[in-house]
Amino acid sequence: MGPHKKQNFLSSFTRFRRETKAVAAVEFSLTFPIYLAVVILVIEMARIIFTYAVVMHAAEEATRFALVNYNATTTEIQNVAKNSLIGLDPDNLTAIIVTAPVDVSDQTKLITVEVDYKYVPILPIHKFVESAAKNGFSLTGSSKGFLTEEIPT
Repeated sequence: MGPHKKQNFLSSFTRFRRETKAVAAVEFSLTFPIYLAVVILVIEMARIIFTYAVVMHAAEEATRFALVNYNATTTEIQNVAKNSLIGLDPDNLTAIIVTAPVDVSDQTKLITVEVDYKYVPILPIHKFVESAAKNGFSLTGSSKGFLTEEIPT
């Protein structure tokens, strides 16, 4: 490399270092995917928390209904739970389990309502997790209540 070419290279490099016209575009292109990933993650976490809260609310409402109506059937309790899934897709409801064994000695019940819901994320990240590839992620909410029947006097 001759002295003339070396001087041209140095002046070109110095000019390149001082040039700031496209710096913002380069910085934006490097940081935008990170910002986008954080925003999507925050939205996804908010949706998971909302879904879990609604599933828990449905289980609690069904338990409350069973406590107020001593002779409520399992189907009635399940319908109350299903109708309490506000804002969620009822097709993703996988199970509503109601157990209410009666203790015959004192006519008491321990009512347990368990609601199982399949959560499907916005982005199909569940396809990369082997256990959730077909069904999405399972969110379960349960509630228990103790009930005694009043004995008429």
